[in-house]
Amino acid sequence: MTWRHVGLLAVLLFAGCGGGSGGGGGPEPVTFQVTSILPRSSSEDVPLSEVILVTFSKPVDASSLTPDSFRVVAESGDEIIGTRVVTPLPQTQVRFTPLSGYYPFATHTIEVTTDVLDQTGEPLDKDYAFQFRTEEEGPVLPVQAQVESKGNPLFTGRFLHRMTRIPGGLFLVAGGYPLDGEPALASAELLFTNGTSQRIVPGPLAARAAHVQVTLADGRVLLAGGESSSFPFVPVASCEIYDPVAGTFSSAAVLHAARSFADAALLADGRVLVTGGQGLANDGVTLIFRADAEIYDPVADAWTLVPSRMETGRASHFSATTLAGDVVIIGGTSGLPSATLWREDTGAFSLQLGTPFFAHFFGAGTALADGRPFVASGVDSRGVTIWDSRYGFLGAVNQMPDPRPFSTATAFPDGRVLLIGGFDLNASPPKIHDTIDVFHPIGATGRIFRAPVTLPKPTSHHASALGSDGKVWITGGIGTLGEGLRQVVAIRPEE
Repeated sequence: MTWRHVGLLAVLLFAGCGGGSGGGGGPEPVTFQVTSILPRSSSEDVPLSEVILVTFSKPVDASSLTPDSFRVVAESGDEIIGTRVVTPLPQTQVRFTPLSGYYPFATHTIEVTTDVLDQTGEPLDKDYAFQFRTEEEGPVLPVQAQVESKGNPLFTGRFLHRMTRIPGGLFLVAGGYPLDGEPALASAELLFTNGTSQRIVPGPLAARAAHVQVTLADGRVLLAGGESSSFPFVPVASCEIYDPVAGTFSSAAVLHAARSFADAALLADGRVLVTGGQGLANDGVTLIFRADAEIYDPVADAWTLVPSRMETGRASHFSATTLAGDVVIIGGTSGLPSATLWREDTGAFSLQLGTPFFAHFFGAGTALADGRPFVASGVDSRGVTIWDSRYGFLGAVNQMPDPRPFSTATAFPDGRVLLIGGFDLNASPPKIHDTIDVFHPIGATGRIFRAPVTLPKPTSHHASALGSDGKVWITGGIGTLGEGLRQVVAIRPEE
């Protein structure tokens, strides 16, 4: 039976219930209620642009149709944007047309509440909810041929290092640990997009791992904080600047507080906001998560403490500058979902964001192709959090097959995000992932897929970044014996 036949049958059934023959017709239903819906509840493979037709027992007051009283919601919680129109004849039917379509391979719920009124002002007799599932639309996933191993071109194996794209299509790969339990490295390398590496001479001025590394507006690179040793934990406050034109490092103003696993966001005016991080209490022994922040001015070469503090200490979180110039800060607290906002107009922190779905402790963050902050997984979650200025916090339609803390998230320009490697603490014994999950955008959010590819080696505590050639480049990582890896891998965006 086709949808047209189903619609005809629904109309005939309605006519049989509400009409009648002879005289003045049959009696009207006593209450205002939903009598039929198309597509039918529990329908499968509904087209992504299908028009929804809801039939009521009495003529509908069009002014009572709002996004709250009549809406369509995807299983992710995202509302489907569309138009709601009462059909001219009969005025007992409401037509919903999605503006950009439904989400593929997803369950959707049609919600009609008692705020819908008939033309006499009588409310609907009860709330109604109907579900349908849409047809599938195949995701674009990388294939094994797109995973290009460049061998081991790094001069030094390293993990918990940082990798930043600089002018000329190169990457600055700096710091990290060469081996679990050893001091951090005071070395850096240039990675060319042909997969070769060249040592920088002279090298950095200080050893550091898990530090902040951000390319400034003028092309120079700021390296700030980090740690020189993890056993015992020794956070550092020193900073330096790499000049890609001169090919040299020079000292920069020192942070007000030593901090590792902090995060940085480049502000619209060229300054850098550094938030949180791991530090030591006043006793010099107790590990703390910092709730303070400071701003670096590259013109004055000076750090200024932000006058307010975040609502909680956080480390290994993610921060991103919005189009409005504010900074969204997500995650970085164990077991406690948390987010805050640094406001550009006041220079202070605000709690107006609300609460994300997951804690994302040691999760992976990036900015989506449209600029929205995106954070995935962590020690205590397999989920995804997206900050959207229109809708607030969004989650993905589903979650990852496995948690992957110490992974990386890198966005392709087409909206996909590669979630690479990481460490699975829930496995027995714990293992390093050689897998890649792909976040595939769907409407305002997206769905996670396990890519049918594997990395040349299991990879965790590595670094990744998008190159000027459109490839995602991956460097280093920790091996199964705790050694820093020298590997470089590139993933092409499409076959």
